[in-house]
Amino acid sequence: MGEEVPKWTKFIDRCLQARIRADKFDSLVACLRNETTIASAHLSAICLKPRARAAVSVDPLIPTYVERLLDADLISASDVLRTLLRHSSFAQSSAVVDSHGEQDGKNGEAPRATWRNPVELEEGILFRVSRQISAGRLPKTVQETRNILRATSAWMSTVVAANAREEMAQDMNVGLGGSTLSESLIIREAVGMLVVSLGENGRVASVLEDSCPKDLRQKLAQSLALYIPFLSQTSIQAANRLEMFQRQHQIFDVESTKNLNQVINGVDMGQVSVNGVGSLNVADGPIINSRAGLYVYLNALLVGIPIVDDNMVLNYLNSRYKGDASTLTIDLIVASFDILAYAIYRKEPDANLLLLRSFLVNKVPTLLTIISSSIYPPMTSEYCIAQALNHVDPQAFPSLSSMFDPSSETNMFSDVRQDFLFACCLHELLAETSIEGLLGEIPMQTLPSGGKYQKDQLVSECTMDPDRIDSLLQELEGVDGNVGAVAQAITEVIHHLCSTKETMSLKPICNSLARKPVSLDVLLLFNSPAAILQPVCNLLNGWRYEEDQGEHQPVYEDFGSILLLVLAFVHRYSLKPSALGVFDEDSFIFHLIEGNAISQSIDSLTEEQNKHLSGWVKGLFDSDNVISDDLMSSCRPQDFYLLVPTLFSQSVGACHAGVIDWETLKGGLECQYFMRLCLQPPSKTYNDADLLEIFLLPSLVGASLWLAKHLWEVQRDVSTVLQILQTIVRPPSISGEAETMHRSILSIISRPLDHALRALRRLQPSRQQEIDPILHTLSGHLSFKRTAASSRGELDTWTSTHGGGLSASIRNTVQSLVLWSTTPDVTMTPANYTHRQILVGEQLLGARGVIRALLDELKLQTQNGSGDLALDIVTAIICAPTAADLSVAFSQPGLADVNNISSTVPSSQQRSRLRSHRLSLREALKSEFDDAAKVASTDLLRAETTIRLHRRVEAQLVGMSTGNAVSAADVIRDIDVAAVTGDMDLNAAAAANIDDVLGEAAAADFLGVGTGGDNSMGMDLS
Repeated sequence: MGEEVPKWTKFIDRCLQARIRADKFDSLVACLRNETTIASAHLSAICLKPRARAAVSVDPLIPTYVERLLDADLISASDVLRTLLRHSSFAQSSAVVDSHGEQDGKNGEAPRATWRNPVELEEGILFRVSRQISAGRLPKTVQETRNILRATSAWMSTVVAANAREEMAQDMNVGLGGSTLSESLIIREAVGMLVVSLGENGRVASVLEDSCPKDLRQKLAQSLALYIPFLSQTSIQAANRLEMFQRQHQIFDVESTKNLNQVINGVDMGQVSVNGVGSLNVADGPIINSRAGLYVYLNALLVGIPIVDDNMVLNYLNSRYKGDASTLTIDLIVASFDILAYAIYRKEPDANLLLLRSFLVNKVPTLLTIISSSIYPPMTSEYCIAQALNHVDPQAFPSLSSMFDPSSETNMFSDVRQDFLFACCLHELLAETSIEGLLGEIPMQTLPSGGKYQKDQLVSECTMDPDRIDSLLQELEGVDGNVGAVAQAITEVIHHLCSTKETMSLKPICNSLARKPVSLDVLLLFNSPAAILQPVCNLLNGWRYEEDQGEHQPVYEDFGSILLLVLAFVHRYSLKPSALGVFDEDSFIFHLIEGNAISQSIDSLTEEQNKHLSGWVKGLFDSDNVISDDLMSSCRPQDFYLLVPTLFSQSVGACHAGVIDWETLKGGLECQYFMRLCLQPPSKTYNDADLLEIFLLPSLVGASLWLAKHLWEVQRDVSTVLQILQTIVRPPSISGEAETMHRSILSIISRPLDHALRALRRLQPSRQQEIDPILHTLSGHLSFKRTAASSRGELDTWTSTHGGGLSASIRNTVQSLVLWSTTPDVTMTPANYTHRQILVGEQLLGARGVIRALLDELKLQTQNGSGDLALDIVTAIICAPTAADLSVAFSQPGLADVNNISSTVPSSQQRSRLRSHRLSLREALKSEFDDAAKVASTDLLRAETTIRLHRRVEAQLVGMSTGNAVSAADVIRDIDVAAVTGDMDLNAAAAANIDDVLGEAAAADFLGVGTGGDNSMGMDLS
C-alpha cells in the first residue's frame, strides 16, 4: 500500500466537503486516475468507511460516488458489498483495523472498527448495485460473478442471524445494541432485491450452470434456505421469485437444514417463538404506486401550515418509490398539478390558489433538481416532464390561446404549464428550445431577465442597496422559479438585521410581510417558522434601551412593528413558542404567546408593574391624554405588552364601577391608539402637525384577545366591552401607515372576536344591532387564519353522510380515490379529498375509529378486486404528515434544529411519549395488528387486510423516520456549490494539480458561496 491510499482518501473527503456534483466528480476522477491507480478493495474502503461514531444521517453523495466509480471500473461490486457488510450494524465483528490502515481505540474513544454506517446508506448502495445487475452492466467477468455471489450469500446469512438475535433479545428484554427490527425490515427487502436481480441475470445463470465451485454453491444454498422463509414474512412475491431461482438452478443442500444453528452463529432458531400474527402466513400483493397516493400526501402536506421540508419529502418519496427516480419525477409533477386542479374546481380562495401555484412552479423544480441526479440514460428529466404533462388535465390547464377566450372559466390558469416549464428550464431540467414542443404552441414568455437567482448574490445586493429588499418582497408572490432563492435571501437579511440590531431597517420588512399573509405562506415553503423567527424573537426578548437613548417613542414603534410580524405568524398558523425556536419559559415571547389574553390581579403585580400600570392609566385617561417620555423610558416595550390585558381589564372594571365614565375611556382609546399625541421630553408636547402614525397599535392584539375572552366569561353587562370593540374595530379616524397596520391587526383578531360575538348574539339577540356592524367589519378578515381545521359546512356534510356519518364519509372518500386512480381519462376531475376530513375524524371518532373505517373499506375493495390499489391509498393516508410531527420536533430545546426540521423527525416512541393523550393512526393500526390473530378465527380476510396494511405502513414509515439522508440546507448547498464549480474549466483542471481544483471548490464553500442558508421546511402544523 503506497501513496495512492492517502491521496485517494484526501480526494474523496474533499469532494464530499466541497459538495462536488456527480458529473464534475467523474471528470475529477479521470484526472486523478491518470496520476495514480488504486486497488478496488482499498477504494471501496475509503468510500464506505463510517465517518461518525453513530451516524444518524446519510450523505447522498456517497452512494452517487460509489455508483460512478462502479461505472468507471475503479471498484468492483463484490468489494463494495464486502466493505458495506464489514461496517454494517448487522455484522457481529470483532476489533478490526480499517482496510486502509486506521487504527482502533484512540484516546479512549470507541474503536474505529466498531463504528457503523447508517442503515439508509446500506439500503442505497444495495439498491444501486441491484440496479446495475438488473440492467446487465454487472457482473462483467466470471470471477466477479463468483465474488458477488459469495458476498451476497454472506449478506443473507448475516441479516437472518442479526434478526434472530434481536428477536431473542426482545423476548428476554435485553438490548444487543445492534440493529433494530425496523432496520432489519429495510435491509431485508434491499438484500432480497439484490438476490432477485442476480437470479434474473444471464451471466449469473451461466456461472451457476457451468462454473460454480462446490463450496460456493453450498454456501449459497444454505443462505437461500434461511433467507427465503425470512423474506416471505414481508414480501411473498420476492420470496417466490427466489424460490424459482433456487429450483431453476437446483441450489439445494440437504445438510443445510440440519445445521441452521451454525449458519446463524449459534442462535437456536427453535428458541425464537412464532406466535400471534406470526402464525398467519399472509401473502402480499404487488406494490402499486397509485396516482391518488401521492395526491393524498401532498394534500396533507399543504392543508394547514405549508411547511415543505426538502429532506422529509425526499425521504418519503424515496421510501415510496424505492429509488425509481423516473417514475417519482413523473408522479410528483402530476400530483402537484392535481392538487392545484382540485383547488380550481372547488373555486378555493385566491390566496390558496396562489400558494399551490407557487408550490408547483417554485418548489417542485427545486425538488426535481435534487431527484434528477438519480435519473440515468436513456431516461432524462426532460422526458419525465414530457410524460407528466401528458397526464395533466387540459380542462383545468388549457392552452395559452384560451387566455383570449372570454367564455373560458379557467383562462386565468392557461399559463400555468408555461410557467412550470420555464421554471424547470431555469433549473436546468430541460432545454428552452424544448418548451414550444412540450406546450404544443409558441410560448408567450421567456426566462427571467436576471437569470437564475443565487441567494448569496441577492443578500449582497440588499447589503449594497437597501431598496433591493423592497423589490424582493414584491417578488415573493412571483411564479418564475426564482422564489426559493428570494425567500431564503429575505430570511438571511432578517437574520443579519437582527444580529446587528438595525431595527429601523427591519421595521419596514416586518410591516410588509405582516400585511401580506400569502407572503408568509410562500416563505414557509422554503423555511421553517423557527428559521425565520427565532432571531426575531431573540431580538425582542433581549430588547434594551441604549445608554444615550433620546426619544423612546420611536423605539416603541420599531418594537411594535417587529412584534406584529411574530404575532401574524403565531395567529395565522396557531403556533406555539417551541415552533418559533423559543424554549425559555421566562422569556417575553413565551409569556406573551402563552398568556396573551390573560390579565393579572392587582395583588399579583410586582411593585414595578404596579407603577407602570398606574403610569399608563394616567397617560390614557387623564384629561391631558398624554404619555410622557419618562413613562416610556421607565417601562420597556416588553413590560408594556405584557401589561396590556391587565390594563384593559382594569379600565373596563373602572368603567363598570363608575370610577371613569365611558367618554373618558373612549377618549383615551381614540387619542392614544388612533391619534397618539405623545410627549418627547416631559416639558414638551406635540401639536397637531406632530401627530405620529403608529405607536401603540400592535398592542390592540393583546387587548382584543382579552376582550374576546372576557365576552365568553361574562356574557352580561357587556355594553362597555362592545363599545370598546366598536372603537377598536371601526375607529373614527385612521389613515396612512396606521390604517395599513390596523388592517393587519384586524386580520389577527378577527376569528376569536367573531366567535365570541356570534355566541353573544345567540345568547342576547337584543344586542344584534350593536354586534352586527362589528361582525360586518370583521367578516372581510376571517380568511386570515390558515390551519387544518374543518369548516362548519364540511363537518355538517361529513357527519350527515348516509349509512354511518363521518365513518361512512371516510369510506366514501377512499372509494372515490380508488375510482379516480383506476380511470385513465386525464380529463376526469381529481378526487374529492382534503386531509381535513381525516384530522377531524381523529378528533371525533378517535384514531381507532378512523383506522377501523379504513380497514372496513380496504377489506371491501380487496373483495372487489382493487385491494392492491386501495392498500396504497390507505397507506398514504396513514403515513401523511400531521401536526404532531412538527410539534414533537420542536418539543424540547435539544431537539430543535432551526435549519433542518427533519433531523428531528420523531420516532414512534417519541411521538407516543410526547403526545400520550392522543393515539396516532399508526399506533391505532398497531393495536389492530396485535389483535389480528384473534380476529382471524372469525374474519380471516379482515385479519389478512390488517396485516398487509400494517406491513406496508411500517415499511414506508421506517424509511421516512430513519432516512434523514442529509439536511435540506446541505442538499441545496450541494446544488449551489456545484453551480459555482460548474464554471471551472475541467480541461484546464486536467492539466493542473487536482488539489487546486478541490481547493477552489472548498474555498467557495467556506466563504459561503452557495451554502444554502436556512432552508428548513417542514410539515403541516395545522
